[in-house]
Amino acid sequence: MTQAKSWPTGRVAQLVRAALCPPAEAARAWRDWKAARNFDDITWDEMRLLVPVAARLAELDPTSPLRPRIDGLAKQIWTRTQIRLRESCMALESLNAACVPFIVFKGGAQYAEGLAVSPRRVMGDIDVLIQKRDVAPALVALEASGWLPVGGESFAFLRQVLPTRLRGNFRKGQYGEIDLHISPFHFARSTPALEEALWARAKPVSLALRPVLVPDPTDSMLLLLAHGAEGGGGDWAIDAATRMARQPIDWDRLIATAEQRGLVPGCRDGIAYLIQGVGLPVPAHVPARLARARVSATERLKHWSNTRHPDDRSRVEDLADGFADRILRRRGFDLVVKDARLIRAMRTPGVWMNRRRGHDAPPSEAALDHHRSLRDVQDHAALFLRLRMDPPEKPRRFLFEVSVDGVVIARLRTRVGGGGSSEPVDRLFRMPVPKGKRDSLHLVISARSLELARPKATAAEIARLAAAPFRIVGLWTA
Repeated sequence: MTQAKSWPTGRVAQLVRAALCPPAEAARAWRDWKAARNFDDITWDEMRLLVPVAARLAELDPTSPLRPRIDGLAKQIWTRTQIRLRESCMALESLNAACVPFIVFKGGAQYAEGLAVSPRRVMGDIDVLIQKRDVAPALVALEASGWLPVGGESFAFLRQVLPTRLRGNFRKGQYGEIDLHISPFHFARSTPALEEALWARAKPVSLALRPVLVPDPTDSMLLLLAHGAEGGGGDWAIDAATRMARQPIDWDRLIATAEQRGLVPGCRDGIAYLIQGVGLPVPAHVPARLARARVSATERLKHWSNTRHPDDRSRVEDLADGFADRILRRRGFDLVVKDARLIRAMRTPGVWMNRRRGHDAPPSEAALDHHRSLRDVQDHAALFLRLRMDPPEKPRRFLFEVSVDGVVIARLRTRVGGGGSSEPVDRLFRMPVPKGKRDSLHLVISARSLELARPKATAAEIARLAAAPFRIVGLWTA
């Protein structure tokens, strides 16, 4: 059996087999996992898979001393998932009230269609797809109902970058979290016809008593294969097995759509794993047709460079990913665009700029937001901003956002603290004057959180992520 790079490996693969394979093979996989693992050291990916495995332990290992602990773990995670589902669905209520159409997919769709109960599917957030034209009303609805961006961004900033980011996470309360998508794929070819067909085939169901749309079974299977190829987890395989057992899949349409969207490499790997890895009954013509499908070298490179989480990719994979993006963008693919390509994200300038004199003014009172106006900016190309901060005891990062007439023009990053000095620290930033501004500028400079602190975060974690008051020492154009 030739193993693809994107397949689940090691202990995760053993637990997937324990959950899905026939009894004899499942029992062997379970014994292999149990012999190699200390239960006290299991990872989160393993915990997630132990929940569906727990339902088979009476058959696979009825006398195991681990059964009470695994049953308790499964009940705890399952209960937390139900609470998370209930709180997260409040966002769906807000989108419905704002008349924003949306599709729930991946784990949320499994729940909405009644496919998550028997495998006791674990879910971290709800994946929600909206259309690009609905970004603004969707963000207005979420902001009005108290949802906050996990990355600490302002909603003004998200309105500018979300269509090119393709997704953004929002959180409310202790367990509520949604992942708002502009594209259901991390990368794929996009045309109006493909998107219209996806939405036209979506069917209405109910999730936690809220009306939602979910993709049709074939589109859901394609989504599972595409996302499963991009990480080392195993939930997607269990979701796929459940769909295959309970719903008809139009395999010919799945293959045709994979070709149209440039997703054949991921589908090849995913289908091969379902057949060879866990023995699911995929029709024989499916892998044969995928093997014959024409795939460009760039699509293969993009797939190869995206089979790990971005934090785990090598330098070579990052370079390959960037190279593939430059080509695929010209071929109509929806791809993530880094914020720095749209909003200038600048760091602390050199020491010589920080020592520059001549434009200082009496510092303003320390605050999280400052409003300033500049007149006669015609023919000026650069905007200079000097900020003053009280240094923390330990070094930490700070983030500021600069907006002009409600449009974010810069995100300013710097690192301050340490060294044992309590003297205020100045930072001077330079940014371009927005095009078309000739008479005056009204600026808002805001301190932003680095990211949203999780519920039950410690005081030290909250302090490390929180925005900090600052003073404006100078503001001028040149």
